[in-house]
Amino acid sequence: MADRRSENRKDIVGYTGKLSVLPGETLDLKVSAYGPETYELSWHRIEGAHWTDVGSVPVLRDMACQPSGPRTIRRHAVPIGSYMTAPLPLCLRHVPSFSVGVLVKPTGPPKPVRTLVCLAPGDGSSRLRIVLDDANRIAVALGQEILGSEIGPGLAADRWTAVVVEVDRGAGRMAVALQEMGMPSPAVIGLVLDTAWPKQPFRDFYLAASVSDDGMPAECFNGRLETPVIATCNGMELAAALIAGPQSVRRLGTARLAHWDFAEAIGSTRVVDRGPSRCDGRLVNGPDRAVTGAFWDGSVFSPQADPDQYGAVHFHDDDLEDCRWPTNAVLTVPNAWPSGLYAARLKTGGGEDLVPFVVRAAPAQRKRVAMLLPTCTYLSYANAKSAMRGPDFGIADYPDEGFLAEHPEFGKSQYDRHADGSPVMVSSRLRPILTMRFGVRPWGLPVDAWLLSWLAHEGVDYDLLTDEDLHREGLDAIDGYDVVLTGNHPEYHSREMLDALQAFVERRGRLMYLGGNGFYWRISVAGSGARIEVRRAEDGTRAWIAEPGEAHHAMDGAYGGLWRRLGRPPNRLVGVGFAAQGFDRSGSYRVVEGARDGIAGFALAGIERDTFGAFGWLGDGAAGQEIDRADPRLGTGRDSVVIASSEGHPPSMLRTVEELLSTPMPLKDAKARSDIVLRAVEGGGAVFSVGSMAWIGALAESGYDNAIARMTGNVLRRFLDPRSIDRRS
Repeated sequence: MADRRSENRKDIVGYTGKLSVLPGETLDLKVSAYGPETYELSWHRIEGAHWTDVGSVPVLRDMACQPSGPRTIRRHAVPIGSYMTAPLPLCLRHVPSFSVGVLVKPTGPPKPVRTLVCLAPGDGSSRLRIVLDDANRIAVALGQEILGSEIGPGLAADRWTAVVVEVDRGAGRMAVALQEMGMPSPAVIGLVLDTAWPKQPFRDFYLAASVSDDGMPAECFNGRLETPVIATCNGMELAAALIAGPQSVRRLGTARLAHWDFAEAIGSTRVVDRGPSRCDGRLVNGPDRAVTGAFWDGSVFSPQADPDQYGAVHFHDDDLEDCRWPTNAVLTVPNAWPSGLYAARLKTGGGEDLVPFVVRAAPAQRKRVAMLLPTCTYLSYANAKSAMRGPDFGIADYPDEGFLAEHPEFGKSQYDRHADGSPVMVSSRLRPILTMRFGVRPWGLPVDAWLLSWLAHEGVDYDLLTDEDLHREGLDAIDGYDVVLTGNHPEYHSREMLDALQAFVERRGRLMYLGGNGFYWRISVAGSGARIEVRRAEDGTRAWIAEPGEAHHAMDGAYGGLWRRLGRPPNRLVGVGFAAQGFDRSGSYRVVEGARDGIAGFALAGIERDTFGAFGWLGDGAAGQEIDRADPRLGTGRDSVVIASSEGHPPSMLRTVEELLSTPMPLKDAKARSDIVLRAVEGGGAVFSVGSMAWIGALAESGYDNAIARMTGNVLRRFLDPRSIDRRS
C-alpha cells in the first residue's frame, strides 16, 4: 500500500555521503534537526510511488537491519559562502613591514561588512582584516577596532581596483593604497595604529570571508578577486604592479613573500603560491573559476589560450559545496539487499525526512534490465525554486516546498542566480537536496519512482544505477545489461556518459529513452562525482546565459553548452531531440501511416486505435511538458522510424529557443511535437524513444491497462529478445 505522507511539518533533514553504494559498502548519513533532540531511524526500499491528492507518495518496504530506538541529534550550522584559505609564510613573522594587496571587482549586493582579506593568528586573537562597507568604502580592522573607515569614495561596482594595505609594525602605522584600472597612480591614505600589535604571529590567510577557527565563513564577499599578494615593497609599488598586470607582479621577484596565482590549476580547488615558501591554498565551497579577470581583452575565449586573462575567482556569499555535517549513522549495506531505490527515514514527533540513495548490483549479480536514474538532472535542479519545476497540479500544500523556501542556506540550483545576479554554474550533492523528496512538486525523483511502480506491476526484475556511476565507470557500469531504461528527464550528460551509452547500443545493447528534453546540456563532473558544472553558452532554452568569454568549463577546460551545438545532437543517439516545452495541458499521439506494417509494428501490438494517450498524471496526456521530435537535419538517421506523433497541444507548447531564427512565434507549429521513434542499430542494438516528459505519468492509467503501458511493455519484451530488430523479425 502507499504510505501516505504525514500532516506533520518537516523538522529534520539529512543527506548521504554517497548517492549509490554496492552491497557490503558503507553509507554515511548526515542529519540536522530543527527543534527535536532525538529521532527514529529506519531503512526502506522505495518500491515505487503513486499520485494522490497530496502529491506523489512513495511505496515503502521496511528493510529492518539495525536496532531501532531513539537517536540523539542536534542542529548543525551550514557553512555557506565561498572563500580561499592558505597558510602564511613563516618569514612574515620576522619582517618589520609588509604590504598585502589584491585586485577587487565588487558585484554586490551592498552589505554592512564584507571581508576582502583576513590575516588570522589561529588562536582566536586579533585578526587583521581589509573590509568593505555598504558603500564599497575600504576599512581596516585589527581585532574589534576599526582603524580606518570611509576611506575614499568607494570602489566602483563592476570595475577593477587594486586595494593594498601597507603595514609598518615598528612605527605603528598603516597606509591604504587604492588604484582603479585606468587611473595613473594610486591614492594613499595613512592610518595610525592606536592599538597594540597582536603578540601572536599571523598564521592563516583568508580571502573573500572572515572564517572562524571552526571553519564557519562570515562577512562573505560577492565579487571577483585576482592576484592576492603579500610583499615587502611599499603599498604604492604593489598597487602599481597589480594594476600593470601579472608580469609586473612577477617582476617583484624576491619581494613577494606570497603570490597566489589564480591563473594556475584552474580545474581544481588548489591555489598555487608563486612565492618562495610555496604556501599553496585551496578554495572552499566552490567559487567560480575560468572566469574573465582584470586583463581579459576579448582576444581569447579559453583559459588554455592565455591563462593570465582568466586570473580571477568569482566568490559568492551563497556558494555551498559541502555542508560538512558530522556522520550521525553508518549503514553497512546487507549483501541480501537487491538493487533498487532506498531511503533512510528520519522520523521525529513532529515530522520526517526521507533521504534517498541507490543500492547497485554487483557485476556478477546483474539482472537483464537496468534503470539509469538521471541524478545529474536531479543535481542541476537541486533546491530550485518551485516555479522552475513545473505546475502545482492544484495541490495547495507540498510540505517540503515550504521547508525548502524557509532554508535558502542549503544552496541553489543551476537554474538560479547568485545574490549578485551572476549565474549558478556549479551544483553539489553534499547537502540536503529537498527537490529529491516526495513532498515536492512532481519533478525528477517523484516522477521516476512511478516507473518503478510500473516495473513492479509488470514483474520485471531490474537493477538501478545513477548518472554518477555511468560517468565514473563508463561502459563498465552498464555492460552486460540487455536493456537500459532512462527516467523522464535525463537532460544533463558528460562526454563520458554519452560515450558509454553510444558504445552500449553499438554493442547490441537496447536503450529505452522514456522521457523528454534528454541529452541536452553538456556537463563536467568533479573527480569525486559530487559536483557538476554547466556553462549555458551560445544557445538553448535556458534560465541564464554564460558571460562573454566564459563558455569553457573550469573542471575540464572543454567548451560548454548544448550537445546539439557541440556536434552531438541527441537525435544521433536516440533518434529525437528537444523540440518544444509547455506546462499547461498535455497532448496525445496519433499512429503514423504505415507504422503498423513496418519494422516497429511490434510496439503497436494490442493498440487498436490510431489515437491514444489522452490521459496521464502530468497534464492529462502522455505527450507534454518538454517534448522531442525526429529531424533528419539534426541527426535522426535512416535507421530510425517514427511510430507516432503527438497532437492536441495548446498554443503554450512553444518551440525551443535555439530553433527560432526570427522574433514572431507561430501559434500553430508543426515542429512543436513529440515523436515516438524506434532506432534499429546495425549489429543488433536498438533504441526506443518516446520524446515526452509526461509519458511515465500515463503508465498507471486504468490500473496499467492502457496503450502507453502496453506499448512500453511491448518494447521491453521485444528488446529482451536477443534477435536483431529488422524487417525480417
